[in-house]
Amino acid sequence: MPDYTQGDWPDATALLEQMASGARSAEAVMRWHLDRLDAVNPALNAATQVTREAALEQAAAPKPGPLAGLPITLKETYGLAGEQVTCGSLRATPVDCTDDAPVVKKLKAAGAIVMARSNVPEFVMTAETHNLRFGRTRHPADQSRTPGGSTGGEGALIASGASPLGFGTDILGSIRIPAAFCGLVGFRPHSGAIDKTGVEPVSGPFFETWNGLGPLARSVRDARLAYSVIADQPLGPPQPLSGLRLWVPQGYPFTAGSACIDDAWQAAITGLQTAGLSLDRSPLQGATDLFMALPKLVTGEMIPLWRDWLSADTQPFSAARELLRQVLGKPTIQPGFLLWFTLVAPLYRPRSAAALQAVVEQFETARKTVRAALGDDGLLCLPTLGMLAPKHGAMNRATLMRPGLNQQITAHTLANSMDLSAITVPAPAYRDAKTGLAAGIMLAAAPGNEGRLLDAAAQLEKILALPA
Repeated sequence: MPDYTQGDWPDATALLEQMASGARSAEAVMRWHLDRLDAVNPALNAATQVTREAALEQAAAPKPGPLAGLPITLKETYGLAGEQVTCGSLRATPVDCTDDAPVVKKLKAAGAIVMARSNVPEFVMTAETHNLRFGRTRHPADQSRTPGGSTGGEGALIASGASPLGFGTDILGSIRIPAAFCGLVGFRPHSGAIDKTGVEPVSGPFFETWNGLGPLARSVRDARLAYSVIADQPLGPPQPLSGLRLWVPQGYPFTAGSACIDDAWQAAITGLQTAGLSLDRSPLQGATDLFMALPKLVTGEMIPLWRDWLSADTQPFSAARELLRQVLGKPTIQPGFLLWFTLVAPLYRPRSAAALQAVVEQFETARKTVRAALGDDGLLCLPTLGMLAPKHGAMNRATLMRPGLNQQITAHTLANSMDLSAITVPAPAYRDAKTGLAAGIMLAAAPGNEGRLLDAAAQLEKILALPA
């Protein structure tokens, strides 16, 4: 089975430097990436659309800016003028985009060139990238494994060398899961950091505040560059790490399924202390209660929306009719999502509007507490996930069928529920002996502290690349 991650590809920053110096033309860079995409996509099924002709035309005369001539890829859910957003669904009515989403306009104004769009799970609601419209996306290092989701297409494209920089969404880890599984940097800024208009789908009113837009990249400096282009508030220059506090909450409910994850976490803690951060081991109170409440919030706000989306067909959604279609081999809904929607989710849905509001208030109170604990100087440090990229199907079984306190996913989802800015950094020096897959370590900060977060992530990147 080919390992498409093997290659010495420059990051986006290096490509921009090459084009600026004249060492490579934008057209040559674009052709190389389109050729690489042609080579890997038949095996990976990561790109749902390739805009070859338009990309080459723009590369022949790139627009000036901080991303001048850089090929980029976008999650299929990003609005592009003249295209449709399907969210990977056969049933939901596609969204016809008459204009680019504001975030896409910013990227194009900075000189970036969209070369492809990438695959997603159905309704971007699961952590495996597989749907009935476009099919399954496969991990570039081992095609029997998932690259994660819901921004899994981007993870596979960047890790395989087909794209130097991609953009996705993250409501329950959807940027950081694929980044961690594929050995990449994934940055999920807080929900209000980037204009989300024109990026589908829009979730329930409080659950939407769990959702953030951001980049997947090969380096922290690429993530910083991308964020500086798309963020509503500009970043300041990098700062020294002195005065920062590393919060590693004692007794946090997390379990690592591979020794390399714990090893990388300890290396991160030790290395960041050596770099000047002070260690804070104070506990994060009430974490278990939050994770027990999470499925109540998701089901309470999303079940009505899911039903509306599924009913966008010529007739309202019927579970019995869909089950018959599944038996006859003519499904219109991904089987795992159907099982979750019809059997599992209703068990957790709050029985009244008052009960749902109580759950929302529980999370709002916890947000105030956690953000106060972080303050202006605190950075939370946890492994991104307690697992490495699993075989196809295993991620959905571990997440959809085990709502509540699943200690392998309590790190990345905490950042969403508290609406923190969070970044995952790969640990190439800490690989699993059996699979060769690397761990990912997450840093998170209170909204507004994205600059300090990226400063520390750049140091963490160096630490995790050093031999163990």
